[in-house]
Formats: sequence, C-alpha cells, structure tokens
Amino acid sequence: MATTVNSPRSDTHLIAASDAVAASSDASAWIRLLPAGTFTCRDGRGPFHAGDSAALQAILSQTQSLLAATEMMVDYDHQSIFGAVEGVGGTAKAAGWIKGFEIRDDGIYGQVEWTEAASAAIKAREYRYISPLFTVEKTTGKVMALRNAALVNMPALDLEAIAARFSSSTSREPKVIPMKQIALALGLAGTASEAEILAAIAATQQTQAAIAAAAGLEPTATSDDITAAIRLAAETATPDPAKYVPIDQVTAMQADLKALKQEHDSDKAGQLVAAAIEAGKLSPALKDWGMELCLADPAKFTTFTASAPTLTGPQLGSAKKDPGDPALDDSDLQVAAQMGLSADAMIASKKELG
Repeated sequence: MATTVNSPRSDTHLIAASDAVAASSDASAWIRLLPAGTFTCRDGRGPFHAGDSAALQAILSQTQSLLAATEMMVDYDHQSIFGAVEGVGGTAKAAGWIKGFEIRDDGIYGQVEWTEAASAAIKAREYRYISPLFTVEKTTGKVMALRNAALVNMPALDLEAIAARFSSSTSREPKVIPMKQIALALGLAGTASEAEILAAIAATQQTQAAIAAAAGLEPTATSDDITAAIRLAAETATPDPAKYVPIDQVTAMQADLKALKQEHDSDKAGQLVAAAIEAGKLSPALKDWGMELCLADPAKFTTFTASAPTLTGPQLGSAKKDPGDPALDDSDLQVAAQMGLSADAMIASKKELG
C-alpha cells in the first residue's frame, strides 16, 4: 500500500509512498524503493504505473542520470525536502546512503548503508518504514524517476500542507483550479459539493475503464490507447454481408435501375404516342415531338391528346400541299389540319413565328 503527496510546484507530481515494510537495521541491507506494475496509494491516489522490467530499467536510468556522481540519500521524514521550510523544523541529516540498485520481479531495490544513528533508531523501533519519493507524469500516472527515500513512522501521513510550502529553484507554481471550474467541466452545477464532484470523477473513471475493457485493454489504459484500439478495430473489421453491400455493387445496381426505368418510360411513351396516332389525336408527322413531350411530361401529353380534335383520314394522310402555296409543306398542312387552321391561318402563324 502507499500514500502520496503531490508537490504543487513541480512540473510532475512529487509523491511520497511507503513500501509498508519494516526497515532492516543491518549496516548494509536491500530495501524496495519502488513496486513494479500498477499500484494505488493507501489514500486512494493513483493508479501509478511503474511497469515491467524494461520500464523499471528506464526509471532507474533516469534516476541515475539525475543523481549523476552523487549517491541517493535516505533521510528522516523527507526532511531533505521539507526540513528547511519555515515552520516545519527538523534537519536534513542522512539516515543512510544507497550504494547500489537492483531490478527484481517486484520492483526496484536499493542497497542502503545506514548511519550508526539510523541503525540504532531502527533497532529501537523509533523508525519502522521506508518511504521513497518519486516523480510521475501528470496525465498518465507513469513513474518517471526516483528522487530519494526516507525513514518514516506514518507512511500514510498527509504532508500536503508541508508540500504546499516546498520551494525549489527549478520548480514553478502551477495554477490552482477552483472547484467550481472542475464541477462545470464535469457537467455539474457550479455549486456542486466536493462529494458530488468526487462521485462524478469516479463515475468517469469507471466509464473509461469499461470502455477500455470493451476495447480489449487494461482498465488503466489511457484515452489515446482506447481511441487507437477502437480505430484499429474499425479499420480491420470484416463487414457483415447481411447488413453491408460493397459500394461498387451499389453503384452498378443504381445504374441498372436507371436504365430499366428509362427503358420502361420509353416503352410506355411509345405506347401512348402510338395510341394517340391510331385514335387520330396526333398526326404521324408529329410522332417524334409527341415522344419527346410524353417522356418529359406524360401528364401534359395526355392533356394535349385529350383536348385535340380527332383528325379525319384526309387530314392524317391525304392532305396535299397547295401548288400555289409554296410557304407550306406536307408537315405544315398536317399540323394545320390537326389544329383546325386554314392554309392562310397557318401561313400567318408561321409568319408571326418568324
């Protein structure tokens, strides 16, 4: 189990976590500094992710890079961090020094060389627990590096009030978000209580965990991991042939339907025009015109033939062009006959039309 303390002036969270194991008083002993895998602290913070042996090696490499030529110190109650803060008191004396590191199945271990005073305090049960200090990535909870460790007696001690006064030349003060803004971001009223806000956060975490599980991921998967898994599943999924048809087949089917409709419409128009000619409602010379009108607007063609006079035999086929009227040809004479116009009226109509 573990407890965490977030430093409000760190680019990453600064966390104190107890290994909850009584420290050995041997002059040189191995102590676990960081558990492997994913763990949650005793006060509910987390989860934090230290990962597998490869991830632990990356954490150790970053730790050693930060330490450079110095050894990692084990102090008392994290006083090397908080001892110089006004009102806190204490000193930054070392309780021991980490002489070496080792990665094991259950985490990162350090070989600590205790001072005589620390060894005596442990034997006297004045101190019982180890509390490592490590940094994590804010958005993911991924452990980045170890800072140091401390002998403590209350591994779940809430050091937030002390941490709030911690200062460092390399740290910067983050913006504190008001509870009202957090409530609104969660879709709650600005007057929501702390309990309501915490319940909403818990519900959001449960929902994300459920989505992650549905995507075949661990409950601790990040939003980016979930999005990537869902996108991959969508790209590689085989469509159900009972529900989906390839687009090229749909396009071909639409083209076939259009061709069938055009053929059907043409046949129907041909039948209507033939019937109109046979009934004497349309001159054979106007067959093409009738087809165009019937295809464009069957209702208008039907209205025209219904109101058109019935042509006589001579009007349909025996109308002759007046030799003295070179302005009219056979088609003009047939149109004139169907419309009930005299030759003169037809000539006048043609002149008006230019």
